[in-house]
Amino acid sequence: MSNTKAERRECILNAVIELLAERGLEGVTHRAADEAAGLPQGSTSYYYPKKSALLVAAAEYLAGLLEKDCDDLQVGFAEKTAREGVDAAVAYVAEELVNYTDASRHLFLARMELTMASARREDLAGIGDRLTAAARRPIAFFLKLISDGGKEVPIETCAGLIDGISLMYATGQGPKPTTDQVASVFHSIL
Repeated sequence: MSNTKAERRECILNAVIELLAERGLEGVTHRAADEAAGLPQGSTSYYYPKKSALLVAAAEYLAGLLEKDCDDLQVGFAEKTAREGVDAAVAYVAEELVNYTDASRHLFLARMELTMASARREDLAGIGDRLTAAARRPIAFFLKLISDGGKEVPIETCAGLIDGISLMYATGQGPKPTTDQVASVFHSIL
């Protein structure tokens, strides 16, 4: 069990992200979050009295996780591009995105779930935009990096294609993306 208030909140928010990925929005209740977090009943409602407050906090936490992952990826992109050139960087990014699809499937599914909910629920308005911006930041960074900023690159198109490929896999509707498949998306956009 977590000791500090900050640790308890983090534990609750991680549990909510897992619940979103496993059960969807309707599977997120205060009681389910308490159980998933291994906390006494009533803990989640103590910190987040309303479900919408819990979901907004989970979305902000998720955006923070995505941004941290993006920062790590951006360093790798830049180093690979500087050392080995654009083709090696595209292969590196493709491999990282494919690996991320498996390792962070729960983050992806939670992002999709919250993004869809924000389109339908007024109390969640804006969180979809925040999550989308956080998730697309590394793609925007990478495309600008390898295009030398010389031309406007269609970041939305590229991110949409990669999200679509990832969604198909994460929901069991398609095969695991390959590095060649993701690399071809980047090459076709550029």
